[in-house]
Amino acid sequence: MKLLLQYLKPYKWLIALALLLAAINQSFSMLDPYFFGKLLDQYGMHPLNTGYFNEKKQFIATGERTESEFIWGVMGFLGILISVAMISRIAKAFQDYFSNVIVQKFGAKIFTDGLQHSMQMPYQEFEDQRSGETLSILSKVRTDTEKFIIAFINVLFSILVGIVFISVYSFKLHWSIMPIYATGIVFLSLLTSFLSKKIKTIQKVIVKETTTLAGTTTESLRNIELVKSLGLTEQEIDRLNKNTYKILGLELRKVKSIRSLSFVQGTFVNLLRQIIMFTLLWLVFQGKLTAGEVMTLTFYSFFIFGPLQEIGNIILSYREAEASLNNFHNLMMKPSEPKPLYPHHIGNIDTLSFKNIIFKHQSAQYNALDGISFEAKKGETIAFVGPSGAGKSTLVKLLVGLYQPKEGNIIYNGVDGHDINFDELRNQIGFVTQDTQLFAGTIRENLLFVKPGATEKDVKDALHKASCDNLLAKADNGIDSMIGEGGLKLSGGEKQRLSIARALIRHPQLLIFDEATSALDSITEEEITNTIRNISAQKEQITVMIAHRLSTIMHADRIYVLEKGQVVETGSHAELLVDKGLYYAMWRQQIGERKAMAMG
Repeated sequence: MKLLLQYLKPYKWLIALALLLAAINQSFSMLDPYFFGKLLDQYGMHPLNTGYFNEKKQFIATGERTESEFIWGVMGFLGILISVAMISRIAKAFQDYFSNVIVQKFGAKIFTDGLQHSMQMPYQEFEDQRSGETLSILSKVRTDTEKFIIAFINVLFSILVGIVFISVYSFKLHWSIMPIYATGIVFLSLLTSFLSKKIKTIQKVIVKETTTLAGTTTESLRNIELVKSLGLTEQEIDRLNKNTYKILGLELRKVKSIRSLSFVQGTFVNLLRQIIMFTLLWLVFQGKLTAGEVMTLTFYSFFIFGPLQEIGNIILSYREAEASLNNFHNLMMKPSEPKPLYPHHIGNIDTLSFKNIIFKHQSAQYNALDGISFEAKKGETIAFVGPSGAGKSTLVKLLVGLYQPKEGNIIYNGVDGHDINFDELRNQIGFVTQDTQLFAGTIRENLLFVKPGATEKDVKDALHKASCDNLLAKADNGIDSMIGEGGLKLSGGEKQRLSIARALIRHPQLLIFDEATSALDSITEEEITNTIRNISAQKEQITVMIAHRLSTIMHADRIYVLEKGQVVETGSHAELLVDKGLYYAMWRQQIGERKAMAMG
């Protein structure tokens, strides 16, 4: 629980205040039975006489009490009882307020820290786990730790204060009383701890399975189009339900263990109360206690042993918080994306080069890229083609710093990639992917997502360059038209044009098209290709194109043909056709496919 204490440290004074208020609340709550006992002894047992109790707890009358004295005496005690109850309630109200301030600040801090660290982790970590799992870990640690903190302040600490109060009071009355309380408390605590170990084991499995289910559910909802299109809805529901009912089974086992614990606790506490009652009555028989003191101690047994039965729930909260904190700790121990201590500022990207780059995925046996080298400078357009699995997408991820090379150097403006802050580099990148990721909102909001400070002129210029004029013409509210659910319905080509506009609004120094037309029909592909060609012709940036369809990269200054992670051919479109190598074979195949489609 070191991690919990570490996060609570900034709020130590608030915690101290909440604990002080809890102590005041509990102390004044326990003064109520004390004064009630006094009232009973003086005005309930001996209403007609004034007097005192001697050492043998015998009442010695010193005179008769008038009706007026009786009324004012009782009223005085009732006033004291009202006062201590009022102070207790006021302290409780402030205790609850400050406790909630602590848990809200704590919860927000631990959640935002976890989210920040997750966002800073290397990209490969996100490839290896479901996004829903990370969110589940963060939500669970926040909920479970907040629950435990509240239980500690409101119940456990109050029990400790009560034990101290009763210890002082009972020792003052007779030495034999407190050992019975102490023995009962120790036995009840040991019994609870022993029985809760089973709950701890079950809870660890529940946390693990719940996290997995969150990731699986997120994945299913994200791929709902595929699931529904293939008629797999019932199959997917059954798959998710199996995990849900597995968790339900574990929860029921936990409930069974908790109910067993509660039954054993209740039985033990009832037995203990009878032992205490026998002891107190025996002390009355011996003249050691008064009836009022017995009543006070009886109330105190409820004050202590009632909350002690909640120890099981507190321990359960602790176990849940412990399991969640362990998952959170494991998440926080994952390394962040490496950054140099003293990064070099590269300015605008004018040149970039790969020098003998070798990269292998974590679970792979072979290199995804093996000795890749190339150069590019501002105004040039270079393209990478090759069959599936040749390493094209891996190359892009290396280019933008999502992957780090195993060997070799990636150099920007003559500066090694290890010596630069990739966030500075990424601010100069425009990225258009095959799977267009647009957000629910307006056209303007989608473009401002990558450049919040852009003006309306910047937005319109980017849309014009991306050939979105026809799209804007059919939009009722222009750039403020909603897209997505309940908004403007966009075709694949229109989505891709908006994606290009979003890339251009940053005025990128490095513009990357990763299979930007592979999901489009041939007519739309040609339109988008013309747009890309016009953008490249302005030579305002380095343009890198990754393509499977060769017709989209014919205008590139240099084309690099990849096969099994290596560059096997380099040249312009015309030069590569003359060489009659892999590029020529791919070209012939694609031309043949187009002719066949045209004839069909």
